[in-house]
Amino acid sequence: MPFIVILLQQTLKIKFVMEVITFESEAYKALVGKIEKIAGYVAEAQLTSEEKKEAWLDSNQLAEALGISTRTLQRLRDENLISYSMLRGRCMYKLSEVERCLEERTIRCKPQTLKDFRKNYLTRTGNDKKG
Repeated sequence: MPFIVILLQQTLKIKFVMEVITFESEAYKALVGKIEKIAGYVAEAQLTSEEKKEAWLDSNQLAEALGISTRTLQRLRDENLISYSMLRGRCMYKLSEVERCLEERTIRCKPQTLKDFRKNYLTRTGNDKKG
């Protein structure tokens, strides 16, 4: 059974002309699916623009969040283990970058793959430094 879609078109004389278009239900469902897919892409694009508003932490905030001293944080900067930016004489850290650095250096208790085991070994022995 075909669906009936009514479209309104505005003419130059500000009169409305109705035009009836009919097509098969499968074509209608396909069209609705494509529209929903496009809406998903738009929602995803808006989400990524929100994520661009990155959270930044200063040294005191980050040290408190990690449970370390500001001196330890300075040591991490000196050894290039954590990236930072200087803003008006203050060290600022991108939260996503800190999370990435932590994830890189996390040692898994029970490695599931040979890759995890190798990563744990290299991290523990300090041989993971690229240079």
